Amino acid sequence: MIKNLIFLFLPLVPFTLSAQEESKSIEQFVNELNKKIPQVLNDFSIPGAAIAIIEDGEIVLQKGYGYADIEKGTKVTMKTGFNIGSISKTVAAWGVMKLVHEGKIDLNAPAEKYLTRWHLPESDFDSDKVTVRRLLSHTAGLSISGVSAGLQYDDLPTLEEWLNGENDGLGRVEIIHEPGTKGEYSGGGYAVCQLIIEEVTGQKFEDYMQTQILEPIGMTNSSYKIDDKIMVTSASPYDRYGETTDFELFTAQSAAGFHTTLEDFTRFVFASLYQHQDNSTYNRVLPADIIQQMMEPVPNTKKWAWSYAMGYQVLEMGPLSGFRGHGGTNVGWQANFWVDPVSNDGFIVFTNGGAGNISDLVFCRWITWKSGSNPWDACNPNLSIASKMKQIIDEKGIEDITAAYMTLKKEQSDEYDFSEGQLKDLGYYYMSREEFEKAFAIFKLNIEAFPYTFNVYDSYGEVLLAQGNKEEAIENYKKSVQLNPDNDNGIKVLKDLGESTDDILFEVPIEQLKRLEGEYLATHDEDWRITVEVNNGVLKCEDKYYKFTLVPIGDNQWVNPRFGALWRFDTTDLDAKPIILFGKRKFNKVK
Repeated sequence: MIKNLIFLFLPLVPFTLSAQEESKSIEQFVNELNKKIPQVLNDFSIPGAAIAIIEDGEIVLQKGYGYADIEKGTKVTMKTGFNIGSISKTVAAWGVMKLVHEGKIDLNAPAEKYLTRWHLPESDFDSDKVTVRRLLSHTAGLSISGVSAGLQYDDLPTLEEWLNGENDGLGRVEIIHEPGTKGEYSGGGYAVCQLIIEEVTGQKFEDYMQTQILEPIGMTNSSYKIDDKIMVTSASPYDRYGETTDFELFTAQSAAGFHTTLEDFTRFVFASLYQHQDNSTYNRVLPADIIQQMMEPVPNTKKWAWSYAMGYQVLEMGPLSGFRGHGGTNVGWQANFWVDPVSNDGFIVFTNGGAGNISDLVFCRWITWKSGSNPWDACNPNLSIASKMKQIIDEKGIEDITAAYMTLKKEQSDEYDFSEGQLKDLGYYYMSREEFEKAFAIFKLNIEAFPYTFNVYDSYGEVLLAQGNKEEAIENYKKSVQLNPDNDNGIKVLKDLGESTDDILFEVPIEQLKRLEGEYLATHDEDWRITVEVNNGVLKCEDKYYKFTLVPIGDNQWVNPRFGALWRFDTTDLDAKPIILFGKRKFNKVK
């Protein structure tokens, strides 16, 4: 039975602190949080949360908010259980590193040295370069980013079957790029770590972790094994629309299957604070130098404001620098934790809702209180336009949703998140319930809102096929591949439908392409340079933020498939160098 989570649609109270508030004591800051968190949960349609803050090695907040189960009226406490998604990897890394400390695993040895039940598939790459160290730091070059639970929760595949591709369509775990060259997040790599632990110890992964890691830390209500003891204290998961959702189980436990409580995980955070004067009391598993090694950023893994370490991620941005931790998201769950081993500070947020990630919001406010500066936009996140559109559809149907969406975008653009993924997720929500008419309307609206994003045409094609409209589906899949020639799903669907994808890309004369190569400098920012190279009819670009591709869609019109952003090259003056026009930004060619 699906239980709707009913929230009061009260006016949004901005979760901000004035300069005067920022100068308050930690007690006053915590009091402000206690007052505002219930309103934030309401605003973002989240049933419950568990939050802890550690200042200078002391717990200043450790509390549950809201509901673990709406229908039963069960409140969240420090002993309420939560799935913490990919934070499972951090705890699993402790399991590997204990075996390293005991001399049973060599960090620099090939993973294959420890594998007998399964082996890495043959590839163009040297499997001996897939070392244990690289598995832990996401630099082994392996496939499968995020793991999923699959559909058969009571009949999960074995670990070997999962690694071989029986995993809800994720594919087999294999080497997809040169090991050791870059960071590429891989839940598949952590599934291999799980197998290594089992091979080396001769125990089930969940049993080894329980006796060798969790119990010594005092995490007696935590486990990778979801049994009656865990379930009786667990919160119920709710999706982003406030409806109860399935409690997922995972074969790849090390990547996403850990269940814990705020009380227990606070113990793990203290164990991670290796410079704390009482660390030996909290941590009877790993010596300080091993934990420090796990937290060191790995070269060539920086992604925007953070880098990979071994089991931990490392924040590297202004007042956030120095924090180590991880985030986690599964269906119906969100979690985040960060520690600063120098200042002995720590932060934990768990929720049993799939809506807005309030962990970023609360963390941001804490850092702002500590540092006096706002580190990022997450301090004031926007509400979900998908949730708002679902509310409108529930009340009024789909007749006027385009007008309603456009009105909201015009009048309340600063209040809601109008990103392309919002409508996409809502469309698939209706698809999963076979409410194709609603899905059709949402996906069509997404095309109107984001005409240069390949994904919206791919999604629209999917619902058209579900409705039996093959001809129009093919047209939209072709548009999707035209906007993104690397859209493997669109290419596969078209081939399955007997359609060729040859010559689908808009043709640009080679002499025109060559003229666009070079280095461009922004007129508004002398540090913003874009390097452009030609590769198989598309432009490979790199600036101070990203490497990205520009795909031609018309005369001097190009699109970035990643963001659906339209770019133009002004080449009207044949005697002058080309100019890039991106929104209101202008880049002059300098080389």
